[in-house]
Amino acid sequence: MQKHKDILNLIDDKLDQKIRNIKIKTTWDVMSSWTDIKYKDKIQHLMKEYHLSFSRIEDIINMKED
Repeated sequence: MQKHKDILNLIDDKLDQKIRNIKIKTTWDVMSSWTDIKYKDKIQHLMKEYHLSFSRIEDIINMKED
């Protein structure tokens, strides 16, 4: 039974991560389209919002969608 719970937790974590990444990309797209906020400032906003590093945010916004 524990193995089943572990697998479900892993799936849940991956799903949460995927949703978070989509939110980050969507926020980035909206900020890029509708504001004049500088690149660095947009990333800093996302860093603060999602508690991720500068490079991780860049990786996410440059990631190809599946």
